[in-house]
Amino acid sequence: MRSFSDLLNLYTERTGISDAELARAVGVRRQTIFRWKEGTVARPRSREDVLAVGKKLRLSTAETDELLIAAGFYPEGDVAHTSETTASAEGSAAESPLRARLPDAFPPPDDEPRRPPSAEAGLSRTRLLGLGLSALLLLALIASLWLIPRTPLPVAVPGETLVIVGQFTNFTGGEIGFNVAGRIADPLRQEIEAAKLAGVRVAVWPQPIRSEAEAQAVLSRSVAWMVIWGEYDSGRVLARFAQGDAATPPPALESLVASPGDLFATINSGLPQEIRYLALLTLGAFYADNGDYAQARAVLIRANATPPQERDARAALLFRLGLVHQLGDDPQAEKAIAYYSELLALAPDHLLARYNRGLVYLERQGAGDWERALGDFDSTIQRSPGFLAARIGRGVAYLYRRGEGDEAAATRDFTYVIERDDQRTMAFYNRGLLAIRQARRELWESDLQRTIELAPEFANGYSALCWGYVLDEEAQAALPVCDRAIGLGAQEALHSRGMAHIQQASFALATDDLAAFLVWLDQQPAHSPYLVLRAQVEEWLSAVQRGENPLTAEILYALRRE
Repeated sequence: MRSFSDLLNLYTERTGISDAELARAVGVRRQTIFRWKEGTVARPRSREDVLAVGKKLRLSTAETDELLIAAGFYPEGDVAHTSETTASAEGSAAESPLRARLPDAFPPPDDEPRRPPSAEAGLSRTRLLGLGLSALLLLALIASLWLIPRTPLPVAVPGETLVIVGQFTNFTGGEIGFNVAGRIADPLRQEIEAAKLAGVRVAVWPQPIRSEAEAQAVLSRSVAWMVIWGEYDSGRVLARFAQGDAATPPPALESLVASPGDLFATINSGLPQEIRYLALLTLGAFYADNGDYAQARAVLIRANATPPQERDARAALLFRLGLVHQLGDDPQAEKAIAYYSELLALAPDHLLARYNRGLVYLERQGAGDWERALGDFDSTIQRSPGFLAARIGRGVAYLYRRGEGDEAAATRDFTYVIERDDQRTMAFYNRGLLAIRQARRELWESDLQRTIELAPEFANGYSALCWGYVLDEEAQAALPVCDRAIGLGAQEALHSRGMAHIQQASFALATDDLAAFLVWLDQQPAHSPYLVLRAQVEEWLSAVQRGENPLTAEILYALRRE
């Protein structure tokens, strides 16, 4: 049977409906549709969401049923049959009111001798009296229970971060029994207290949580940041973590780094260090969600000092470790690669780890890293053809490797993504950069304008558009775009704006921009691609100070191919 992800990709490609349009119709975030299509979230939480997808994609009844079954829900046919049967029965009664009023048995004929009341009749009256007393007692019991004060359910107050630990159910019977919630909540409180985190509270939900839908309902009702719930047996605990869609918003421009869509961990309930691992995993997620990656790394490294025995718990920890070392203002590429590689040795089919490792290779840009990145993205796409972000990553690797046929391959990947989702900012941006290199003015201008339309605060989009205009020697069009890029923080655009000023013979302004660009270069890391421009910019600066224009046609052509 085809997976929900496969079917969703098939039907959206057939109709041409974008992720954003589908998300609006279903009432979820575009990131949610993205995760469904790429298989990072196996299926929707709600049957109604699947029905809304089917309606928007104009699926037939059979196709909707197949989609429902793939998502783990019963098909519409079952509902229709049940409803039809009920309606038929109700319709028969409505159409035959006389028949409905006829008694089921008739009194005996008048000539039949009537029998005196029997002992059975007396017994029946006694039973009726007993039933009446029982009903009164039941009502009294209900009334007494109603009057007993009930413990209020935990709810987050404004400014508070609330972590809910639900009552875990038993694998075999679904009853509570063993106090797993308390055993998880206590070490979590201890870790939060030791970290001196103000405004973070742990509370135990008094009722069992048996499904993802119930966990989401508790999340909404309690306004919590996270709900921990799950099941247990005599020796093991399966803990699941529910967070709202907005709990970890994607970084600006839907940073391509993937976060876990479904975090869970199985631990040995008899080992105190494994219970503590759950507390540290939760605390690490809290720090990461708040952008404090240094603290997140420290906490998760502590958890890794005594790692859990179960494979899925180990995988969850390694993925989180890779993620927090990949993100932040001071990413640590080698450590992130090491953690992802350890995870892939444990679980070779872990798509997100392989994809994220490919992104780290792209960022590191070391010898052989383009090939390594391509290998990871190729492997990800083979396992999940609908993983559009992996196609963007692969296109970027082709774009910068510059081997024979790589430009055409990069264009195919970016175009493939855009044709399936016209909201993918990074696909437009990177295809625009490639079109500048190829001097395809119509394409780069439209792609980069679309980039800015999708992400008005994306400084690099303006910087790229500025660069394209400068290389086409259109200084007047370039300058306002360059100004916007620099205002948003893209200081590399000082180089382009300096060139625009040279083209307009504004040599004093060009001198200021080129000098500022050299100062900015001094602050860049050793792997920055802009460092190769230093010697050339220093020559330009000298020429400009003499009142000369150093920008020859040959220089502009060479810069276009950079």
